Amino acid sequence: MKKIVTMLVLAFALLGAGAALAGEKAWLDLENCGMCKNLLTDKDLFEHMTWDTYLLSNGSMEVTTYPASYDERFKKLMATFEACGAKMMSGEQIPMCGMCNSYGQLMMAGAKMDQVQTKAGWVTVMTSQDPKVVAMIRTHAERTIEEYAKYAAANGGAHEHAH
Repeated sequence: MKKIVTMLVLAFALLGAGAALAGEKAWLDLENCGMCKNLLTDKDLFEHMTWDTYLLSNGSMEVTTYPASYDERFKKLMATFEACGAKMMSGEQIPMCGMCNSYGQLMMAGAKMDQVQTKAGWVTVMTSQDPKVVAMIRTHAERTIEEYAKYAAANGGAHEHAH
């Protein structure tokens, strides 16, 4: 999993430089974003996942959960992200949504990203000691919280599952 994280961080950093020039895009674009569309390759897994974002004093924490029985399927999903990151690393242009572009900008700005796999999920903590980067992380998190709420409202509410 560490390799996946490294590949994604590098890939996002590479595309972050051009992100500011790209103009306003949909924050979440599950159909057209080269990264996000991977979420739809296993619709059953997608329907059983939850995403929550929390603000921290020096950044944010994102928690992705899924039923423990879906662990192998989640690992397969992470492999698709790794493959997409490898394509970007090789120079292939991949269309990205606003959220993925924002991740690239955060990585280029020096945000520290710690990721932990749990029994039935994935926790990502983004932090910085630089107040400007903290503000960027928090802005990203606030937008993500808003957009996830809009997505949930438009799609019948948040996904719920027992662990």
